[in-house]
Amino acid sequence: MTKDISDQYVEEVSNASKESIVSADELAKLTDGRGADYITGLPACLRHYSVDQLNALETGFRRKVDRRLLPTLIGMFLLNILDRNNIAAARLQGLEEDLDLHGNQYYTALMILYVGYILMQVPSNMLLPHVKPSLMIPGCMIAWGLVSTLTAATQNFAGLLVCRFFVGFTEAPFFCGAVFLLSGWYKKSELATRITTLYCGNTLANCFGGLIAAGVLHGLDGVKGMLAWRWLFIVEGTATILMAIAAMFILPNWPHNTSWLSAEEKEMARYRLAYETAGRADDEDDSPLEGLKQAVSDPKVWLLVLMQHALLVGMSYVYFFPSIVKTLGYGNIHTLLLTAPPYVFAFITAIIVSWHSGKTNERCYHIVVPILISGLGQVIFVSTLQTGARYFAMFLMTGGAYCAFNVVMSWVSSAIPRPRTKRAVALAMVAALSNASHTYTSYIFPKEDAPRYMNSAIILAVFCVVCACCALGLRFWLASLNKKAAIEEAGDAESGVIYDGHVSKATGMRRGFRYQL
Repeated sequence: MTKDISDQYVEEVSNASKESIVSADELAKLTDGRGADYITGLPACLRHYSVDQLNALETGFRRKVDRRLLPTLIGMFLLNILDRNNIAAARLQGLEEDLDLHGNQYYTALMILYVGYILMQVPSNMLLPHVKPSLMIPGCMIAWGLVSTLTAATQNFAGLLVCRFFVGFTEAPFFCGAVFLLSGWYKKSELATRITTLYCGNTLANCFGGLIAAGVLHGLDGVKGMLAWRWLFIVEGTATILMAIAAMFILPNWPHNTSWLSAEEKEMARYRLAYETAGRADDEDDSPLEGLKQAVSDPKVWLLVLMQHALLVGMSYVYFFPSIVKTLGYGNIHTLLLTAPPYVFAFITAIIVSWHSGKTNERCYHIVVPILISGLGQVIFVSTLQTGARYFAMFLMTGGAYCAFNVVMSWVSSAIPRPRTKRAVALAMVAALSNASHTYTSYIFPKEDAPRYMNSAIILAVFCVVCACCALGLRFWLASLNKKAAIEEAGDAESGVIYDGHVSKATGMRRGFRYQL
């Protein structure tokens, strides 16, 4: 028999799956490693494809989406982080003195961004499944680019506060929306490396942010009578707006309404995601309020929130990194240049760790080990004032935290796969409630604690340990659910049911679904 999946072949596979004399190996060979329900459930327009042709179709459309989606999101994320964090570089360039900031006003300006950020994240992600991402996400990007540019015109603390609030408010839909968009295209086995690729934009922004700021400080300070920090907001805000306009014409929407895919590619994109769960297509939505209810009532979501919250506290040094590097004793330009190498290291290690996590389909220990290394970096940082040792500690801090962050976000999508509206709200809840940490970590590195920042480093190290404990707890929880599902399916097998597309009581997903650990 050939591998042509005609109606006769579908019938043969279906019949074979019901015969107890057919071994699992024989059935896997017949269906190219997939269950019979994968073959029998194919959309009508794909039934005439051979298994090899199906694989080629899937690979081809996935590469097509990769080429358009990933580079665009990386560029958008790079500018997202630049616009969010440029205030740290502006501080070294005279922002506090020029705006007459005193006391905790600078730290309040850091904190207020996340008030707007938190307020908008859940509502925006509840809306995203029902609109075109190619319009909504770039539209929000234009808005935050405009506000960031206008920050250059502020003359006092009140003006800075208003701009920072609205930068956060308009930035809020981006990251959760980008991760949610990725989860609408990629299977759980593919998602970790894609989220890592997306998060490269963050790491690269922190790497090049200091270099860009050093260039602006050196080349534009005093031009047109403006200080360098004002030019920094203008340059980066304008680049953001231009990138957003381009993204409107490049980003895909959802598999069912992306115009540059063929009908067969659209069906394959939808079907392969539906097959991972209970056969429910990813674009079959509950109402936004139903998705909110499902996410809030799922204890796994709250454990993920706590894990991510602890992680963000553990890496809150990011928003003070130029000031932390300044404690090494170098001038402003050299300090900004020295911020780059630790982020280059974080970029490389994050790619390696996330690639390995995706290849092995393991999440927990790819979080636990890096975040504990980051905590070790905090301990070394406060234990010595020796320049080389402290700079080495900064490499550990950044590398460990960024490796863990990438894996956590992919774990959220694979632990809450369906329905789509629930996943959207879960991602937004994890992001919003974890970013609530910034309402207090914005005050965690006061100037008077320099150069050791003893209390700050101890707090960060403790939260690194909390994050690791949450990851271990989630692993054991999901492993117990997988074990219950296996026992349930073993009982079906004894009854003569080898392949069953019904929903498992243990996981709430298609029989054969297993949570990634």
